[in-house]
This record gives sequence, C-alpha cells and structure tokens, in this order.
Amino acid sequence: MPDEQYYIVRGAQMRCCCGDNLVGTHPRKINLPVSHGAYVKGKPMMNEDDCKPDNIPSFGICMGSNQTSTEVIYLISEDGSQTLSGPPCIPKILQKWSNAKQTMLVDGKPALQAESSLYCVNNGKIRFFTTGQDEQ
Repeated sequence: MPDEQYYIVRGAQMRCCCGDNLVGTHPRKINLPVSHGAYVKGKPMMNEDDCKPDNIPSFGICMGSNQTSTEVIYLISEDGSQTLSGPPCIPKILQKWSNAKQTMLVDGKPALQAESSLYCVNNGKIRFFTTGQDEQ
C-alpha cells in the first residue's frame, strides 16, 4: 500500500488546538470500537466518518473561546505539576474529518491521513500528532 505510513489507525494521538494554542488540556487517542476491515501494520484504519463520541473522547479541560458550559471538572496537568479546573473539553463536531484521502477507501469512505483535521464548535481544531501505527 503506497504511503501507508501516513494513514491513521486506531490509537493515533490527537490534540485539540486553536492555532498554536491548546484548546483541550490533554491529548487523547482516537478509538474505533469495530474495525472497518482495512489494516496497516495489523492495526485498523480509520475513515472520515469516525468522528462520533465513541471515536473521540474528551480532551480534558476546554479553553475554547466559544465554550459556554458552566460545569467544572478538576484534572492533573499532563506533567503532573498542577491541578487544572474548568469546563470539560467534549468536542461538539461541526462536520466530518477534512483532508481525508479520497483515493484510499476504508469501508467505502475516504481514509484518514496524518493531515486530516476536525473542527469543534468551541473554536478547536483536532489534529493528529501520531498516526498510531507505532503505538503499543
């Protein structure tokens, strides 16, 4: 499979950002409860429709400019040095993944690739920083 190193598989790490600023305080891994039947390095590939709550977990605390939730949660920072508080960063997805690979179909839909991104109503842009292929 050409360029297989660029395809996203279950377990790829992602962050929610706005420009260079974090919107979500914690990175997360994309999930795929049921495989689509296509694999890279033995790991299930993702497609542009994998943008539902069972695929994308909370990114910790939301710092997005459009956040309206009054709920407050408490989490330990990534480096463990402090306690953070604020509204939960639960993505409210505006559309399916953009920049999916149109010429590589996974379960009949374009495959996610390293450049794919997803937008949240809270001004967040979800992007991958690993493909998941080398994760344990």
